[in-house]
Amino acid sequence: MKKVLITILTLTLFLSFSYTNAQLQTSIDGVTIASNPESPAPGENVTVSIESYLIDLNSASIVWLSNGSSIASGIGMKEVKIKAPTIGKKVIISAVIKASSGQEIRKAIVVKSGSVDIIWETRGYTPPFFKGKNPLVYQNEVKLTAMPHLSLDGIKEVDPKSLVYEWRSGGKFIEGAVGYGKQSITIKADIVPKPLEIRVNVYTRDQSQGTEKSITIQPTEPSISFYEVNPLYGTLFNKALSSRISLDNSEITVFASPFGFDFKNNSLNYTWSINNVEQPDLSKNQSITLRTKGDVDGSSSIDLDIRHISNILQGARSAFSANFKKKVIEDTSTTF
Repeated sequence: MKKVLITILTLTLFLSFSYTNAQLQTSIDGVTIASNPESPAPGENVTVSIESYLIDLNSASIVWLSNGSSIASGIGMKEVKIKAPTIGKKVIISAVIKASSGQEIRKAIVVKSGSVDIIWETRGYTPPFFKGKNPLVYQNEVKLTAMPHLSLDGIKEVDPKSLVYEWRSGGKFIEGAVGYGKQSITIKADIVPKPLEIRVNVYTRDQSQGTEKSITIQPTEPSISFYEVNPLYGTLFNKALSSRISLDNSEITVFASPFGFDFKNNSLNYTWSINNVEQPDLSKNQSITLRTKGDVDGSSSIDLDIRHISNILQGARSAFSANFKKKVIEDTSTTF
């Protein structure tokens, strides 16, 4: 029994020593080489550097090569700066290290380039024919689309639909947004009012080409703009009303545009107030009609508070004053 235990113990020690020895052989020189950034855009500055915890690189003679041609050399030159090649091309950067002890080590890294743009658009409400870009509002959905630029031959770009995508938000993978052909995704901004940090990694199926991009989208509060509804031309979206309007005619209809709100299925409550008196019968109305009394001068204060039924961070308040004058009745009688 003792002989069996001794044999097992000896075998365990032998396997442990063999595994440790194999691990040391794979990194016997203790030198690593890396590029920053790892996935540069074409023409971007790239820093290639070496590190070691076993060799004193500060006293070593180092020669840097680009595709076999010397580009820099010196004592303790632990990094070199290059330009990233054009899309589809590659550059092999090598470091020939000669330590003060006479030991010579060679390290190499392949630098490729590519780029990707991230286009985003929010699903928040905008009025018809609106040409601007609506900002992302708290708790709104946002559609993200990656536009990658990768090439295998330096001539034709790889079809974006044939690439693999990895989308992250706040450093965490987005559920259902990792995989082949995931060029576009739609997510909802978090209930916590903080910037939306988005990163996408894109690469070919064989991982021979790849690139990455990150953006930060700052959510904001929704807003309200008022527009006049003309009986002949409809809502005049080309010009928002100011905070003070005049009733040139006997009445005016004002349309409220809830910019950025998640505007679906009657999801908004409108609280209209005239001179601080709420108008509950207008709780679902986007517009209000004002009329002059005809016999007095004065003004009225119109307030509007819009709240989303379920998205608690979506709310806005705005107001304007309507000035009106009494009608002047012309004397049409004739005196003889």
